[in-house]
Amino acid sequence: MAKQYKKLQKKVYPKVEDPRKKEKETFGKDYLLLAVISFTLVVTLFGWQQFDALNRAMYVLLTFSLAMTYIYRHAKISENARIYVNRASLCSMGLAIGMFCLSLWHTFAK
Repeated sequence: MAKQYKKLQKKVYPKVEDPRKKEKETFGKDYLLLAVISFTLVVTLFGWQQFDALNRAMYVLLTFSLAMTYIYRHAKISENARIYVNRASLCSMGLAIGMFCLSLWHTFAK
C-alpha cells in the first residue's frame, strides 16, 4: 500500500528540478567567446589612435557587453546580480549596435 501511495505521489506531485543545475551542466568553456573578447580588445587598443569618438565608444561597449556575457555564464553570483549583469550586457550590446548604425550613417549618408 505504501509503495502505491509513493507512486501516486510522484505522479501527482513530480519533483521540480533546479533549472540552474541543468544550466551548469550544459555550458562549456566558451573558448569562442573568449577569442572574440580578446579580438575586440586588441582591435580597440591598436585602433585607438585611428578611431573617432563614436568608434571608440562602440568598441568599448562591445567589449564590455561580451565580457558581461562571459561573466553571466561563468561567475558564481546571486540570482539578483545575474539579472543585473544580463541587463547590462544586453543594454551595452544595444547601444553598440546603435552606434554602429550611426557610424554607418555618418560614413555613407553624408
